[in-house]
Amino acid sequence: MDRQSLDQNTIRARVERMSAHIASGPPAVEPIHIGPESVGAIEVRAPRGRFWHRRVDHAPEEPWGEHIPESLLSETDPAADAESASVRVPFDDPGARVDLRDCVFLDCETTGLSGGAGTIPFLIALGQFDGTTFAVDQFFLADPSDEAAVLDCVAARLAEAKALVTYNGRAFDAPLLEGRFHFWRLSPEFVCLPHLDLLWPTRALFAHRLESCALSQVEEQLLRYARTEDLPGSEVPGVYFEYLRAGFSPRLHAVFEHNRFDVVSLFVYALWLNAQTHPTRPRLAAPDDLMALARLWFRRHRSGPALAALGEAESRVLDGHQRARLHELRGRILKRDHEYEAAHSQWQSLAAIHPARHDAAEEMAKHLEHRRRDFAAALAIVDRALENLRIRESLGEPEIAGARESLLRRQMRLKRRLAVAAPREA
Repeated sequence: MDRQSLDQNTIRARVERMSAHIASGPPAVEPIHIGPESVGAIEVRAPRGRFWHRRVDHAPEEPWGEHIPESLLSETDPAADAESASVRVPFDDPGARVDLRDCVFLDCETTGLSGGAGTIPFLIALGQFDGTTFAVDQFFLADPSDEAAVLDCVAARLAEAKALVTYNGRAFDAPLLEGRFHFWRLSPEFVCLPHLDLLWPTRALFAHRLESCALSQVEEQLLRYARTEDLPGSEVPGVYFEYLRAGFSPRLHAVFEHNRFDVVSLFVYALWLNAQTHPTRPRLAAPDDLMALARLWFRRHRSGPALAALGEAESRVLDGHQRARLHELRGRILKRDHEYEAAHSQWQSLAAIHPARHDAAEEMAKHLEHRRRDFAAALAIVDRALENLRIRESLGEPEIAGARESLLRRQMRLKRRLAVAAPREA
């Protein structure tokens, strides 16, 4: 064999070895599958599947931001101890109370933030206070096909509850769970429980000063609690999908912590809000918050708590705008309670602060016309209000829709009534 043939055979053999190596691919890597112990949980084997269960206990004496739950418990009901503390049904019936031990605090982490048939809750946290400890139980769906097992466990826990406490749960968590219960042919009996969704009072009371009403803002601005290295809620579904694909995610523990923080913050915030909005002795510090509380009670037709909140607001240092709002709201409350003379004095105080308030002038004119039968005094107030409107419009201020027409109609009626009353008096 000549040298040229030897070189060709050598090259051919090398090419064949390289081709075989490329075809075989890289060496197989054993996939990583983390277990429940990686997040401090245990695996539970139920008749309808498997899931992870993690339990974390919180003592009431542990601080949460600037507040200590133990002190909040005493503020919630000063006459009761921690073992018999109760919470009010917010802004429904001031006298209705639910034993704190019968309340379940719920938060879900889901595969999507918009809901829908394809969204499932893969991590459900239930928090409950037993009189000495606030325990958070978390149920993780390691395999979506085992969802029925998790829901069975959640249903058993909720069956023992007398109230459900959530944050935006009325619009998201509860409807989502109800849909999943129906999907697995389970009875969602929890929908009959009193549902305390704390997002709605938060919007009514603090929307004027919070950047948003998200629970994170409530923690920072109201509870003064700042999470460190917390996973944003928008990234939570991606972590779960990463875990399903690879059997591992370095941020799965962060998802568990995010879910736990939400439930503990919900518990502390419920205690804080319950104490701050007491029907007879509200403790909110800011006058605007107190007036927002009074307006919320007023909308719930609860005059006593509304007037109590206004009384607290009046003891603060108020500017002219705040005093005007206080007199306006108190006047509306008293008028609805048929205390017309007291309401009239509130409208007079409002007009003294803002003479151009046509609504105050109209309320005073109504009282003078219908109850005191003093048509001349009522007409004088209406004439003055119309003149104020004319001056404001001449200065370039925008016209108040319907104000002039309403005052003109009242002016004409008062003139007619004066014309009829004059001959009788003569």
